[in-house]
Amino acid sequence: MEFFIPKNLKRGIEEFGEEGTQWLESLPFKVHQLEQEWGFRCEQMFDHSGAVSWVAAVEMQDGLSAVLKIGIPHEEAKYEAYALSFLNGEGAVRLLRVSDDGFSMLLERCLPGRDLWTLSIDEADAVAAELLPKLWRKPESHAPFVSLENLTAEWREDITNIISLNGYYADLAAEALNLGLKLASDQPKKVFLHGDFHPGNVLASQREPWLIIDPKPLIGDPAYDIAQWMHNRYHCASKSRNPINVLHGQILRFANHLNLDPQRVAGWTFVKAVGWGSSPKAVKTFHEVMQLF
Repeated sequence: MEFFIPKNLKRGIEEFGEEGTQWLESLPFKVHQLEQEWGFRCEQMFDHSGAVSWVAAVEMQDGLSAVLKIGIPHEEAKYEAYALSFLNGEGAVRLLRVSDDGFSMLLERCLPGRDLWTLSIDEADAVAAELLPKLWRKPESHAPFVSLENLTAEWREDITNIISLNGYYADLAAEALNLGLKLASDQPKKVFLHGDFHPGNVLASQREPWLIIDPKPLIGDPAYDIAQWMHNRYHCASKSRNPINVLHGQILRFANHLNLDPQRVAGWTFVKAVGWGSSPKAVKTFHEVMQLF
């Protein structure tokens, strides 16, 4: 079988240096090994936008179609399989098999599999608002997911690197990360969060109209889960005559539909823009949006 490696994956793996090179070289053997152990035949390899995992459609011995996902071991995806097991197919793809290290998974295949980028902004926002409450449940006390308190504390400790890597104004970045600590210290409730909720991580399915994939699980304030969605909407809004008003309106609609405090949604969006290294222009825009609340 000839292995296809998406361009984004090649670029992403380069950041892991020698570890990434070795992982990529061992990938064909890993796939063959899993074919034997788990009883499937690898078929179509997906040209997806992910930068840290290889994904392909597979046919199981009983003829059913599934998806094989093999990721390079890294902290952010450490508990993806645990998260999918916790969700147990409710609003999310089902986890069928997982390796001991948690980075190789057999997943339910979504067909037709188109994502929410294929819908209009209003239609996709409506789907997202219906889907998120299915995910927001109280996790078990022993769940290993990172808390928003710890995440925001890590960002604040790393502020010097965040500023230098992304070219932010120091006072604006400090305001964002201090706000993150404040929001995390006063959360109205703490639930399971997807952690990377955006239109590309919601797929059309036969079992349910739409299912999420690729969680980066966290525990905390539901308002945080809107932040990544708003970051992805920034690029669309930036093409409009008044991006700030467009983003302000979207936050209001999400907050009203999900019974969330729009000020917290806007605040988390500003915080995550800095924590996840959005462009300085996007950070400034989300700061201005936040000031409207």
